[in-house]
Amino acid sequence: MFDPTVFENLKVVAEGAFYDLDLDGELAVIDRHDLVDLAHMSRKFEIIARLNADKEKDVECTFTLSASMSAFAEEKLIAFTKRNPGCTLKFMFRFINPEHPLRIIHILKQTWDKGHQYRVLKHMPIGHNRDETYVTIEIEREKLIYEEDVSLLQTYVQQIQHILSAGM
Repeated sequence: MFDPTVFENLKVVAEGAFYDLDLDGELAVIDRHDLVDLAHMSRKFEIIARLNADKEKDVECTFTLSASMSAFAEEKLIAFTKRNPGCTLKFMFRFINPEHPLRIIHILKQTWDKGHQYRVLKHMPIGHNRDETYVTIEIEREKLIYEEDVSLLQTYVQQIQHILSAGM
């Protein structure tokens, strides 16, 4: 048996929060990825959710929690490094044909504090099927999230559910 890492503990909390909302019918988890990158010795957990399982829904969110090799090393050598190991947290909202992506950014900035970076990408297929245009809004937390931030992690999941239900 081994001691779970900070990444594992945070992943279990986030995954549980998403699946609790899924069981309650408040959102639908439509995909998940639990990846180990052996080339970079890192971990990444992604869970993708929509308001419901309907593929035609206009908005979905990808929640990403990741940890690098340095975070694992810091955790194992915590007595020597005096640094608190943590994980990177990122959200990606995908909107089909949003009317006002900058208004959505403004609402998201009001939801979360100033410690986040925002990026907007517009995806427009070239050719016949221009109806598949969508906008991706990426939000990355500037600070690492730590094991003692479990309640903050649960709050993020609840806020994601609120954003999905609002449909923005």
